[in-house]
Amino acid sequence: MGRGQERGKRGILAKIASSFEEYVAGTLLLIMVTIAFVNVVSRYFLKYSLAFIEEIGVNLFVWVTLLGIAIAFKRGSHLRVVVILDRLPVKLRKTLMVTGLALSAILFGVIVYLSLKHTYIEMAVFKTRSEALNIPTWIYIAGVPLFSAIVIVRIIQAIMKEVRNNG
Repeated sequence: MGRGQERGKRGILAKIASSFEEYVAGTLLLIMVTIAFVNVVSRYFLKYSLAFIEEIGVNLFVWVTLLGIAIAFKRGSHLRVVVILDRLPVKLRKTLMVTGLALSAILFGVIVYLSLKHTYIEMAVFKTRSEALNIPTWIYIAGVPLFSAIVIVRIIQAIMKEVRNNG
């Protein structure tokens, strides 16, 4: 394999890694829309509602929300009070931004810890199964620490970007 092909493969992998959340969230949204459409068609034509649709939809919605949070931090479009921030001196603004991001990382660190604990308890102790599909509930719960960890990575990247930013 030539150097150009190697760079091309690394470029593709880097692009996938940098847009991981968008790909996963898009796929999950596609699944959610598809199953909701199937349920609507089923109710309309067959007069029968599919119970598992709600189970999947609610759990995937939680995952998509966490991925959306990661995307917002990556793009720098998370919520903040810019009216106040824009009126502050640059050093104080940067300090407050980094502090806010660090507090966000701590919050998601707590979420990772508690959701890992919850996942373990569901796996090892309760061993509960979902109502509609009869699958272990820890499978749904496991997405929370995974996607919260991705949020932390994006927050750390935002902190590094803010620290490097001169203005």
